Amino acid sequence: MNVTNKAQILRQGEHCNFIAFIHEGSFRFYYDKDGEEKIIAFNFEGDFITNYRSFLTGKPSDHFIEAMQDAVIYKINLQELNSLYDKHKNIERLGRLIAENLYLMVASRLDSFMFQTPEERYKALIERNSRLLQEVPQYMVASYLGVKPETLSRIRARK
Repeated sequence: MNVTNKAQILRQGEHCNFIAFIHEGSFRFYYDKDGEEKIIAFNFEGDFITNYRSFLTGKPSDHFIEAMQDAVIYKINLQELNSLYDKHKNIERLGRLIAENLYLMVASRLDSFMFQTPEERYKALIERNSRLLQEVPQYMVASYLGVKPETLSRIRARK
């Protein structure tokens, strides 16, 4: 599936009924709080992307998923996935691996806020995707790090 820049593949309030694999492009996972965007994650080529809580529970998503550039994703909905699980037992293993991958991403993000400074989170983000600074506005990177843009400017100046 081709996705254009700034297209939202999930909106706040919608049920997330898919898991997608990013073949090309990048996405941001965020929510809106009092008119201010709070970025939870950036996802890049090779990542799976979903609101897994909404996917599993059927409840509305509190988050948006938006393309940050033109992208290509492979998307499967819950019904199709369950059908594959029923027909092909090896696909269940793939589903478990996807779930584990998504869990590890969330656990890593939580750990980063518990055990790392904003500067360490910035360094880890840049190590994961060095193009990020050229592709993503500074206010988005600051939001992801949990700091104000001015603080990010100071962190970048120390490098």
